[in-house]
Order: sequence, then structure tokens, then C-alpha cells
Amino acid sequence: MLDPERFFKETYPFDRLSEEDIKRLSSNIMVRYYSKGETIFEEGSSPLEFLYVIRKGAVVLKKDSAVVDYLQEGDSFDYLSLLENVPPSSKAVAIEDTILFMIHKRIFLRFLNDYEELRNFYTKKLIERVRKEKPQLSTGFDMWINLPIRHLKLSPPLFVDGQESVYQVILKMVEEDLSFALVIDENVIGIITERDIIKRVFAKDLDPKYTRAKDVASFPLIYIHMDAFLFDALLLMTRHNIRRLGVKDKDKIVGVLEDKDIIHHESQNIPFLAKYINKAKSTEEIAYAYSLMYKAVIEYTKQGTDPELIGRYISELSDRIMQRLVFLTIKEIGMEPPTAFSVLVLGSEGRREQSLKTDQDNALVYEDVPMLDLSVDDYFKDFSERYAKNLLKIGFPPCPGKVMLSNPVWRRSLKEWIVQIDRWIENPKGEHTIYLSVFLDLRTVFGSEWLEQELRDYIFKKASDNKVFLSFLASQVLRFRVPLGFFRDFVVEKTGFHKGEFDIKARGIFPLVHGVRVLALEHRISSTNTFERLKELSSTGVISESFAKDLADAYKFLIAIRLKFQADELSKGREPTNYINPSALSRAEKTVLKDVFRIVEEFQRFLNSKYKLSYFLTCYFLYCLSLCF
Repeated sequence: MLDPERFFKETYPFDRLSEEDIKRLSSNIMVRYYSKGETIFEEGSSPLEFLYVIRKGAVVLKKDSAVVDYLQEGDSFDYLSLLENVPPSSKAVAIEDTILFMIHKRIFLRFLNDYEELRNFYTKKLIERVRKEKPQLSTGFDMWINLPIRHLKLSPPLFVDGQESVYQVILKMVEEDLSFALVIDENVIGIITERDIIKRVFAKDLDPKYTRAKDVASFPLIYIHMDAFLFDALLLMTRHNIRRLGVKDKDKIVGVLEDKDIIHHESQNIPFLAKYINKAKSTEEIAYAYSLMYKAVIEYTKQGTDPELIGRYISELSDRIMQRLVFLTIKEIGMEPPTAFSVLVLGSEGRREQSLKTDQDNALVYEDVPMLDLSVDDYFKDFSERYAKNLLKIGFPPCPGKVMLSNPVWRRSLKEWIVQIDRWIENPKGEHTIYLSVFLDLRTVFGSEWLEQELRDYIFKKASDNKVFLSFLASQVLRFRVPLGFFRDFVVEKTGFHKGEFDIKARGIFPLVHGVRVLALEHRISSTNTFERLKELSSTGVISESFAKDLADAYKFLIAIRLKFQADELSKGREPTNYINPSALSRAEKTVLKDVFRIVEEFQRFLNSKYKLSYFLTCYFLYCLSLCF
């Protein structure tokens, strides 16, 4: 027997309906039988009037003849067509004899409105589907960033003993037609390349017959796992400034990935642009690379590329630009820095979450020197002013809040920074909490990382157990309400230049990012990236795994929408902002965005409860009031 009532009671999310509504649903469904191989609906046909739920059998969804989803008993489809009233974006085919329960659109939408858990379930499905349905270019970014390394043709590994002569290694490389060999020395694997042999043997006039391979090779071999994606390999190559990666399957090196195997889209490819930047001899050349990067980012955004990956892409290349610019600025001065220093990036740059609206958020810390040595201060003042001007030439606009190392407030010795951090924490008035919030995302882009670590350790020591300060800091998340009205419609600006729009950064992105930042501070999490912080907060039990995933999905969707609008503004020759017009969104995007804002609201309630913000703010208000009398 089909027994729909029992089926719905045992099938999530319909089991969340009341007893009465399950009976109502069961008595109002249609039942259809499809034989194996029969088409249920075609891609691009009329908008659907029913939600399909598989009672028995299996169905595949195909797009352009490629299978995009495999569904079985208990699964439902095609809610995207139903909610957005658009033609189905895929073809549904029964791959077994299949029985479907069909729920009419009117009934489904009513239950969706009445039951939050049902709504959350289909919202998450919508997020996944909206992301999948973004158009892809056959030569575009997603075609290779999401390609598993195991699908690539790798160069075979050639292993040689570290005691062998370079001459013997050359003969083996020639025989195997390879430009490298993997060198084993006391169970450690390194790599020797043609370039190593030229630079370290022939250029130094050494005899290859009497030079051991281990004395020329680079140790250890940098490797990546077979199941990682090509994008991860590109980032690893860029980070270590190398052209080859060992590839492991479990614990065994199975091949070598070379940059020549993957550089197909040179104007967008990270290793290509990174090499171009590293060789740049002027700010004009760097500015050209910067323009190429932004053109690529606009294209990737329009293709619907994962915004987390876009942030990492911008970050890797921005880091390279800043590193090269430090080198050129020092060369311009004509004198090496007199002591250890670190150029720090803050805010979204520090988190590796930049958007298309990026300004200069940076600072500088340098090693303590004797107080009478004024030449050090003078040097870094000169360096900072030149560096900020060079960033401006490249295309990085100045920070409106003057959070720039050319501002002496953001350029200090280590001891001076510690005094400043004390001042921020001990007197957490408005601007102090804002400054420290930005500073909490600090990351070294050039220089001595130990200086950054000293600052981070000191902040943890002073603030992580300071409940009053944490409450001050957390109270910032309540400054902005999500832009949803009483009837859950979008609240927008009524007048002015942004009439009909709302600030997605202030109303959604900031409360989420800042709340996660405060939790990370309390629990001494060194990661600055929001996604990484969420993973660590989840793994340590600060928030549940499911809530962390909801927050990560919500954040990803918010920055995807912001990037979409910013890319559109840039394409029209306008300056990108953080404002979006909800009327320009599709129905599915509006549905998802409203539920994303509900997740942000839930997070604000969580922080309000955890840090007792309502009570804290009331006490603080009364205290301030008492000072007036």
C-alpha cells in the first residue's frame, strides 16, 4: 500500500507538519506512475504546478544531457520552478519504475509559509540550486578551479638517491624526458629541476660528476593530495613561488603537477599573474596586473563562481602586489629598513574576504629601538608615505577612516602598539572598539611575522578573558537591524541617492562577520578568515555544527549578492558600493535572502544572550546618565 499519511510522517521535512496538516496533505496529493526511462518533464517546458516527491523508485535530473542530480525515495523536486514560476532548468527522467506524490503549488506554498523548518529546508536546497544554475563558460574559471587533481594528467615521479651524482640524475631525466627528479635523502623527499642544475651547478662551475644530487635539490618537496582541487594547487604554487607540486594518493607520491600543465588562461591564471607581478619594475606594470585581476574577478562573479574562492583569488594576488610594492618602495628610498618590521593588512584584506570595493586598510609595526634613535621613525615615516602613494597609483583608494600606515596612528613600534592596544581595551568608547575590531583581523603581508604574533598574543592576553570588554565589542552587532519589516518584506531607503536600496554590508555582512570575530577573540582563535573561524568555533563546541554551516552558507550568499551588484556597477562604469536593490533580484534570490537575514537575526539573538547585551547596554546607559548629574 502507498499509505501517504504514514509516508509523510516518516519523511523529513514533512514529518514536521502537525497531525492535522499531514492528513490534509495526504488527502490532497495526486499520485502518478512513471515507467523506467519515461520523461517526467522536459528542460525549459512550462513552469511546474506541482512539487514532486518520490514515493518509490529513482529519478535523475539532466541539464544539457549531463546528470546534475540523482534522487531516490523521499527526495523532492523541482521547487525552483515552483517558487520562481519559471520553466524547469533540467529534464527529469525515471531510471526505475517510479511512483510520485504530487503536491499542488498552492498547498506547498501555504505549508512553506506556515512552517519555518520546512522553509529552512527548501531555502538551503534553493541556495545549492541557485548556485548550481549560474551560467558557466566552457573556458571559464569554474571549469578548472573545481577540477579534482586526480582528473589531470600528471608527470610520472622519477625517484633518485640523494647520493647519486648530478650527472647520473641528468642522464635519467633525459632518458625519461623529464625536467625534474625527486631526490630521496634519509627518507625525506626533495626535488631537483633543470633550473636548479643550471643555477647551482653550471653557473657555479661545479663538476656534475662530483656534485651530489642532495646538495642541489630543494627540501622538502611541497605536495598536495590527489583529491584536492586545481585551485588549491594554484594557491600552493603561488604561496611557495614554485612551479611543481608532488601529488600524493594516501601516503604515496604518485605524480608531479607542473605549472605548464595548467596554465591555459594566462590573463586570469594566478601563477601567471603572480610571476608577472614579481617581475614588475614599476607601479605602472603592477597597475596593469591589478586591472587584469579585477577584470577576471568581474567575469568570475558574473559566472556565479563561489564567492569564498573569489575572495581567496583577490587576496593571493593583492598580497603579491603589496609585497612587490614594498620592494619597489624600499628601492625607491635607496636604503634598507634599519630594523625588523611588518606591513599588516587589516579588515577584509586581513580576513582574505575582499570585495570589488577595496581600499587601503593597513598598518605597520617595527621592532623596538632605543628612544633616542629618531632615524628609525623617520625612515618608516618616509617609507609609509611613499608606499601609500604607490598603492594609490595602482588603484587602491585611500581608506575613508584613514586606517593606513601613512597615518602615524597606524604606524608604531611594538611597544607603542602595546600601549595603544591597552588604551583601546581599557577605554572601549565608540571609535576604540571600531579600531580594535579592524585590528583583530591583522595579517602580515610583508616582513617579520613574529611581530604580528606578538601583537596577537598580547590582544588575547588582555581581552580574551575580559568579559566587560567582550560585551562592549559584541554590542556592535546590535547597531544594525536586518532589513526585514513586520511582514517580512525588505526595508529600503525611502529617499536620497540610494532610494529603494539597502546597505547589505551594514545590515547583514557586518553583524555576522563581527559576531564571529568576537567569538574567535574570546576563544583565542588565531585564524582571521570568517569561514575558518566558523569551522574552529564549531569544532570546539562554541556553536553547533549545523548552526556554523547555516552561518557559513548565509555569509557566502550575502557576499555573492554584494559581488553581483558591484560587478554590475563596475561594468556600467560606476563606483561600486555596498547597496543593493532587492527589486533587481530573482524570486528565488529574494526567498533565499530573506531566510539568510533570519539566520543573521538568530545569530544576533545568540550573541545577545551569550554576552547579556540587553542587560549590559542598559547598565552602561544608566552609568553614563549618572555621570551627567
